[in-house]
Amino acid sequence: MDDMRIEHVWLGKSVPVTAQRILHGQEIDEDQPGTILRDFTALVEFIGQDGLKTTGKYCFLPQGRLDELNERMSRPVAHALKRPQQRSFPHLQGLFLILRASGLGIGQGKPSSRRLTIDPELRASWCELNPTERYFALLESWLIQGSPEIIAERAHISNSCYMSLIWVVQKLQHCQTLASTDHRHGELLYGVMQSMTVALMELFGWVRLEYERPAAGEGAKIRAIERLPLGDAMVATLIACESADLFWHGDGEQSPQFGALQPLFQPYFPEWQRTLVPSSPPYREGTHVWRVSLGRVWRRIVSPHDSSLDQLAMTILDAFEFDRDHLYCFVLRDPSGRELRIACPYETDAAACTEDVCLGELPLSEGEAMKFIFDYGDNWEFTVQLESVESRKSTLRRPKVTHRSGDPPAQYGSGQWD
Repeated sequence: MDDMRIEHVWLGKSVPVTAQRILHGQEIDEDQPGTILRDFTALVEFIGQDGLKTTGKYCFLPQGRLDELNERMSRPVAHALKRPQQRSFPHLQGLFLILRASGLGIGQGKPSSRRLTIDPELRASWCELNPTERYFALLESWLIQGSPEIIAERAHISNSCYMSLIWVVQKLQHCQTLASTDHRHGELLYGVMQSMTVALMELFGWVRLEYERPAAGEGAKIRAIERLPLGDAMVATLIACESADLFWHGDGEQSPQFGALQPLFQPYFPEWQRTLVPSSPPYREGTHVWRVSLGRVWRRIVSPHDSSLDQLAMTILDAFEFDRDHLYCFVLRDPSGRELRIACPYETDAAACTEDVCLGELPLSEGEAMKFIFDYGDNWEFTVQLESVESRKSTLRRPKVTHRSGDPPAQYGSGQWD
């Protein structure tokens, strides 16, 4: 990467001639570069039409079948763990992140019977793309749409998918091969994000990895990372775009649409004509039945589908006898698994405003819940669970409390901190 002058391209210089030459000469098909298309297809086929049973809000791959899926990869990774988790397989972790970030992998069902499934409409669109278009759809799913939140990691600009890539690049920029025994540049890899990043770089054909034979009780251990010319060229081109807004979306900001990198790479890959268009969550008509709880105290609220989140917020506060004199927001997860924050009209840094979002638009399945946070000083946190959506006709025009259980806590003085 030295000849790519990565540390200077941050200043907005054009893509180096060496990188341009490499990209112009690179072909993309089902078998190259790297094994990303072949292994991603293996993951989608492994999930199948019926999906996989999963648990938890992140819809991780089932733990009991990780070894089976690992063996289906082009290059299975050896480990010596008795009960490996998804993070024990950095390449599977990376493929899972891309699957969810792309919108192809979705969680369905109630929390107790949740399944990781493939969006059938989006899969049909995916199958129509040529190999080049698929390669870059997966690349954008990783670096633009991807977020650490999808794999249960803390979301921060320093821990983003793109900055994790830059961290690895900086480790490698002064040597062609970095070995685990070479401590001149610090530790070879650090944390889940960096391990996943290196695995994805190998899948995309940017580096070559050499693994050690793990000892008893150890997971996969990388012995060395070797830079490849394509990786040098791709990284230099990405950095030359000089647009941090493409790669970091904090505080609930929406990611750019697929195709954001097309102007950058299409001159080298003219086959990239179409982009992936994720499906929008279906609008759910009918009467929404909510169970809103604060500790052991709860209220049941019914509301029409066209009520706003702000109307639901006011109904919750009235139901618990709270004054309406503080800021508030709802926090839930979007279809890709990223945290989505919808705040009151007095805030300007959230993904959306509670006045502008109808209850029927929320990406919640029956049984799922979101958080309602009120008064950021005292931080009252309500659990708002969607119990059901009733399709029968109703004359209901606004949210209404139908059941009450328990006395609400005092908002001031003797509240939740006693």
